[in-house]
Amino acid sequence: MSVSKALIVGGLAGIVMVMTTGWLITGYGFHRFQKLTPATWRAESWRQHALAVVWAALGGMAMGALEARVGGAHDWRSAVGFAVVAWAALAAPVIATLATYVNLHRAVVFGLLLEWLVFAVGVSLACSRWAT
Repeated sequence: MSVSKALIVGGLAGIVMVMTTGWLITGYGFHRFQKLTPATWRAESWRQHALAVVWAALGGMAMGALEARVGGAHDWRSAVGFAVVAWAALAAPVIATLATYVNLHRAVVFGLLLEWLVFAVGVSLACSRWAT
């Protein structure tokens, strides 16, 4: 797997994932639970949403580069396996640690964990398919 291709595919997949599953999981499925801890959240704006898309693109690029550097996933099973391990090593501990100290509703934490797991799987599958 080419690192340069993985950067491009990972970045594009990150944007697609955050704009689809991110909206569906966190925005639609779990957003209402944010109202239960109102002092925790800033007011939302288009600027924040745009910045979240940039972060997702960078995260997708990083994940694509990591997948390429460790030899890449060669089929959908190895892509999903890689994604689960990457999520368990990176996103899950950060979200869980954050939830330990920040007043987040448990449903919001679950939604974020689910969103980033789906994000990781989507980016990994895209890289295994189009960055080889």
